[in-house]
Amino acid sequence: MPCLRRIIGLHWFDFMPNVSVISQTQQRSICSRISDRRVSVFGHVRRLHESVPAHEALRLAVKTHSGHRPDDRPEWKRPRGRPRQTWIRQLETDVKENTCILFSDVWYTADAAWDITSDR
Repeated sequence: MPCLRRIIGLHWFDFMPNVSVISQTQQRSICSRISDRRVSVFGHVRRLHESVPAHEALRLAVKTHSGHRPDDRPEWKRPRGRPRQTWIRQLETDVKENTCILFSDVWYTADAAWDITSDR
């Protein structure tokens, strides 16, 4: 944001909200850029060869998020504590907010996004 303010010619003592600076420079917010990058990385890793460790790890994370156990041991359970904001959950939030991933007004979960991104 300081770079955009410098481009416009604002001084540190000039009051202008960030929204006004973004609209005046016609730039997208950094949050939307980050969420777009997250979604594109998901698609990139999804389309890697199945033997690549990143692909295997992402497949395991998606399966675990959808309710499958990481291994087929019945005694496995989640560790105690508050459920953390995982990358997969954040990705689902990004997909819900991203209008270019919205197909026919249906929001996709990580499982459905896994199937959709197999083919560009």
